[in-house]
Amino acid sequence: MRIILYIYFSLCCLLAQGQTPIPVYNLQVTMNKTTNLIFPAPITSVDRGSDRIVVQKSTGNILRVKADTVFADTTNLTVVTTDGKLYSFLVTYASSPSFLNLNLGASASVYTDTALLALTEKVLALKNYLHGIRYSAGKVKLSLLGLYTNGERIVCKVKIENSSSLIFETGRLRLYINGAQQGKRRAKQQIEIETLLVHPAVMVVKARQSILLSLVLPKAALGDGQELLIVLQEKDGERQLRLHIPNKFLLNAVHIR
Repeated sequence: MRIILYIYFSLCCLLAQGQTPIPVYNLQVTMNKTTNLIFPAPITSVDRGSDRIVVQKSTGNILRVKADTVFADTTNLTVVTTDGKLYSFLVTYASSPSFLNLNLGASASVYTDTALLALTEKVLALKNYLHGIRYSAGKVKLSLLGLYTNGERIVCKVKIENSSSLIFETGRLRLYINGAQQGKRRAKQQIEIETLLVHPAVMVVKARQSILLSLVLPKAALGDGQELLIVLQEKDGERQLRLHIPNKFLLNAVHIR
């Protein structure tokens, strides 16, 4: 019996020694600033311990985190990336976080994302020039205010207006190129394109309020009769906003440096 117990405890010790502990990062968030988490591989899943924090994936490996409200306790955040690694965070609220950018290994992506972020902030500061391209659902309206390009990227400046009594928290944001219909019996061709960056990342529109967003897209060659379609789905809700942007507007996007 002693020999069996000895073997059992020896095996337990060996197994414990072979395990690699997963580090837990301390993360501070606030309401009026966004914290950026940069991972060395694209993100596959994100799990929040509480709805008091809001997350938004901008590029494939960058996650933006913000507090939706002030909270006193601690919650957690778990991120899994395509290389099979799991990242664990203990999240607390701080009026002035000790850092706003945590680089977990993707230094090359940081430069790209910083350049795109500067582009979006420039667009948000520009005067609106487009009117009439809009869509409403459930007293929430999505409007296109401007289209801009630096020659390599297209930036859509949009506005979300919430006239309802309920908050509107965005869920999945998807963009498509809708092709021209070929014949009466053939459906329109639809190709999904990936958004390079959405700024600001946190898209919660409170009742009777509005927010401005910049969406950075890769340059897309659209032909006659094609259009860009932006589909914004409400998280855990039924409201869906669909914005159709004809090709002629993209071709006449304002050039910025």
